[in-house]
Amino acid sequence: MWDLANAHVKAIERFDVVTRTEPYRVINLGTGRGTTVHELVAAFQSVTGTQLATVETDRRPGDSAEAYARVDLARDLLGWKAEYSIEDGIRDSLRWHDKRDTVIGPGK
Repeated sequence: MWDLANAHVKAIERFDVVTRTEPYRVINLGTGRGTTVHELVAAFQSVTGTQLATVETDRRPGDSAEAYARVDLARDLLGWKAEYSIEDGIRDSLRWHDKRDTVIGPGK
């Protein structure tokens, strides 16, 4: 979560560079490395201390074998790279979920 916030701040700071040749620019954010479902489940279990009920099954038709962000534009234009782990992101997202309603109001 903090990685995304930091990337948005960098985009604002570098707005003149990012929009120099085009009115807007799509910039992928990520680590440049994919995360498997198994890795994500293990990270969630590690952070929460809760065992998730999972079911192993075959890949569905149309599912990608792998996906990851190409992060070269984020590095080159914004000087940004991901710094936090999947576990950090899960931990921060859960903290935000717990505080969200007190910060922006319920149901918004």
